[in-house]
Amino acid sequence: MAKTNAAMTDLTEKNDPPSKGAGSAKPTGAADITRRFLFRLGLADVIRFTMFGSMVAVTNDVTRIPMQLPGHTSVWWMGILILGKGLIPKFGGGIIMGAVSGVLAVLLGLGKEGIFIFFKYFIPGLLLDALAPIFFNRLNNPFVGAICGALISLSKLAAALALGVLLDLPMGFMAMGLGYSAVTHIVFGGIGGALASFLVKRLKPRLTSWE
Repeated sequence: MAKTNAAMTDLTEKNDPPSKGAGSAKPTGAADITRRFLFRLGLADVIRFTMFGSMVAVTNDVTRIPMQLPGHTSVWWMGILILGKGLIPKFGGGIIMGAVSGVLAVLLGLGKEGIFIFFKYFIPGLLLDALAPIFFNRLNNPFVGAICGALISLSKLAAALALGVLLDLPMGFMAMGLGYSAVTHIVFGGIGGALASFLVKRLKPRLTSWE
């Protein structure tokens, strides 16, 4: 009788392998999507980048400062991009912010380029994703922030120039000269980037869950 019970116990153990511990279980379903959603970013990160991208387009829409200086919008435009990328230093963030702001710019009718204004918003975000790793994502450094802000602001000018030539549109910034417009874009973009770096330095220690 004892031998029969032992045999039955051995048979049960073979048919029912030991379950894995909770620590070794792999996330599946919604948990896996949340962990890796897009560009190896979590769903929460994508939502946050979408928020920053929306802020760019909405701010440009509601902020109408009567300044006859080319590129003055780069103070908050590039500042918001660098703030988002600095708080969440992950590749793909600039692309998402640029794409979201570009789509909203098309829907809100910002500019005379029509649907092609998307590229004017997308290019700075794309370039930011390329520049940040070069500086080891140290966007909390005002010097790095100013350089990145100036360069992505200049890319906005380059996109506007290319669209103006291709679509044969009037380019108001050309009235003051391309060189002058380039300088003002660099200055305003650098200011926006430096200001954003100060905010990143102050906010990042308080937003550790955003890492």
